[in-house]
Amino acid sequence: MKIGRSPLIALVLAVLAAGWIASGQIGGGANGAEQASAPTQEAAAAPLATVRVAELVALLRMETVAITGRTQASRNVELRAETEGQVVELMVQRGDAVSKDAVIAKLRQDDRGAKLSEAKAVLKQRQIEYEAAQKLHEKGFRSTTDQAGSAARLDAARAVVEQMQIDIARTTLQAPFDGIVREGHVELGDFVRIGDVAATIVDLDPVLAVGSVSERQIGGLEKGGIANVTLVDGSTYTGSIRFIAPVADPQTRTYRVELEIANADYRIRDGITAVIQFPLGEERAHLVSPSILTLNDAGVVGVRTLDENDIVRFKPVEILADETQGIWVGGLPEKVRVIVVGQEFVIEGERVKAVVSTTAAAPGNAS
Repeated sequence: MKIGRSPLIALVLAVLAAGWIASGQIGGGANGAEQASAPTQEAAAAPLATVRVAELVALLRMETVAITGRTQASRNVELRAETEGQVVELMVQRGDAVSKDAVIAKLRQDDRGAKLSEAKAVLKQRQIEYEAAQKLHEKGFRSTTDQAGSAARLDAARAVVEQMQIDIARTTLQAPFDGIVREGHVELGDFVRIGDVAATIVDLDPVLAVGSVSERQIGGLEKGGIANVTLVDGSTYTGSIRFIAPVADPQTRTYRVELEIANADYRIRDGITAVIQFPLGEERAHLVSPSILTLNDAGVVGVRTLDENDIVRFKPVEILADETQGIWVGGLPEKVRVIVVGQEFVIEGERVKAVVSTTAAAPGNAS
């Protein structure tokens, strides 16, 4: 996981640095460089140092970005009253699952029914007047202006009826989508006014896993990409990226990413801490034991290897990630002979006696 140095990596680097300082090789100058590039005649005549080596082969690994985030409802809506009235029925309680258009509560209609009947009667009257005016206009007994006035009064009567019907419909509060009643804000007998919150409904299917990705890692993510989510209880889920923020948070310089997860049984709740792993692609790397890492005279982290003539060479590496099995490093050839025992007692350019190690340097690498 490319999320920075772990405590294990930091500890390894600290130990290597301490050994480097204690070795007294700092500032070796030109003489040290000459020693590293070409052994002296005395050293060539001396018995060869013995080291243990392991033949390592690069493995295919999935490069991932891991971030800590949380789960979140995909929708969270406050159901507000669009008309006023007294609550006379409550159909659901807090925590109940509801379907789209399910009745949440009903308000008293009071005189709305009577006003609707009156509006319908006026509409009927205006319809008769309009039809009579139309016939007289066709016979030339009514002016065009009078005929237009009758049509306008008919339209106004229709509008009043429609308004009353809408107002009566608004006395029934309904769920806007399938979800769960998170909070109920009214009780029987409460008088609600326009804009008062009657209930809060959340949509947990799908549920979201939300986190922030750094500006260095955001380029590897794409909308619709698949990612894995591990919750604090150890359960794992797979989802797809539905949103990547086009603008960074000015405070953290990170980008919000939303992952959509199917949650038909509402098993995943809102607000649970989650680790989200986004795969960025496959790469070849070596899985090695931290013990084989060393530092050269310049303080660069790497490993000591042997070439085909058993000459010691230093290969710098890039630490990619750490796992319980070992550390993933990049920068080495596909196949390489790495010194696993004795690397601290030999120098670059020195010929040594190689003994194949009977223990692999790390899982997945043959000795």
